[in-house]
Amino acid sequence: MKHFEHISWSLDTLFVHGVEHKGSTSSTGIPTVEPIYASTTYLHPNAAMLDQAFENTPLNEEQSYVYARQGNPNASSLENVLAQAEGGVSAVALGSGMAAIHCALLAAGLAPGRKVVVAKDIYGSTISLLRKVFIPQGVEVVTHDLCCSEAAQLIRNERPDVVYVETLSNPLVKVIDLAALAAAAQEVGAVTVVDSTFTTPYLVKPLEHGFDLVVHSATKYLGGHGDSTSGVVISAKAELLDKLRSFATLLGPMLSPFEAFLVMRGLKTLPLRMERHCSNALQVAHFLQTHPAVARVHYPGLSDHPQHELASSLLSNERYGGLLSFELQEQTRAAAFHFLDRLQLCQHATTLGDVYSLVSYPPISSHRGLSQAERANIGITEGCIRLSVGIEDVNDIIKDLDQALAR
Repeated sequence: MKHFEHISWSLDTLFVHGVEHKGSTSSTGIPTVEPIYASTTYLHPNAAMLDQAFENTPLNEEQSYVYARQGNPNASSLENVLAQAEGGVSAVALGSGMAAIHCALLAAGLAPGRKVVVAKDIYGSTISLLRKVFIPQGVEVVTHDLCCSEAAQLIRNERPDVVYVETLSNPLVKVIDLAALAAAAQEVGAVTVVDSTFTTPYLVKPLEHGFDLVVHSATKYLGGHGDSTSGVVISAKAELLDKLRSFATLLGPMLSPFEAFLVMRGLKTLPLRMERHCSNALQVAHFLQTHPAVARVHYPGLSDHPQHELASSLLSNERYGGLLSFELQEQTRAAAFHFLDRLQLCQHATTLGDVYSLVSYPPISSHRGLSQAERANIGITEGCIRLSVGIEDVNDIIKDLDQALAR
């Protein structure tokens, strides 16, 4: 397939304009917004050109299409923009974040007899994917605290085939030293995969730190409006990209043109939204720190966060993300339910990254599949609340949290 040509636009401009006008000529006029291509199949002038299209050979320097499972123009536009935003050779858009994680691990070479080292405090469904799909196939899964200062040495000692982490952990927002882990993985020949959903390319570009594959649940901040489900994997290497697209085509989780259209629309305002998410989150974190019903706040933007210095050097624009978590003084499920049920503005939902403020209780949502002991080992208490701070007026968010925390 054709690799997108990198140009000198800033991220803000790239997301606004995308690739809508690139190479387009028409005597009847060109739409300012790319149309939705709903067709499941595509016609070609002759059999020879159809044969070329099956081989994914560029025709007249344009992507060729045959069947929707192999891609569509809307998904290709999204792939091109995100590949450029992350600095990769190209990308593959998929039907969900979990589909993106699955294909990324397969492309990284996770197969029977291989070993993957995983950060112990990753998303609960990712842990379930490893346990229910990869371990039964004979994959060795080793978990470590990869947010500690000895993380790079742990990689050298384990000598894995694949390393999988998240830029910020879910839900305790611990920070990964991307450059140190990538360097250690390169020393032992491991392929590196990072889920950068929480940070987006607005805050950090992991490929610049040496990672091989970047995963996003585009359902979250990239789409940003709670109306589309999608995922994307961006590759730093052409050979990994070819494997990604092959697995995506065979397994069938390709992104529909409608969902791709919605994510492209969301990208236009991503920098503006992320700026507000981050600003609001920092103010909310400071408020929660002083509240008598709150025992602890986890947010890397706070000066007392153990990895505040690393976060300040890793994340761009002096921003620390829109997600935080906190622990209630009363460490019980009953207290957590009481708080959740009293919320009026903030929505109790299992997603994050929308324009709305969204509150989640990990023991019954993202980490439901783990036992209480496993959650405790990660640091997720019975009083742990995850908060995705939205773009509403921050004073309204704080007022709602304050009244919900009241006994």
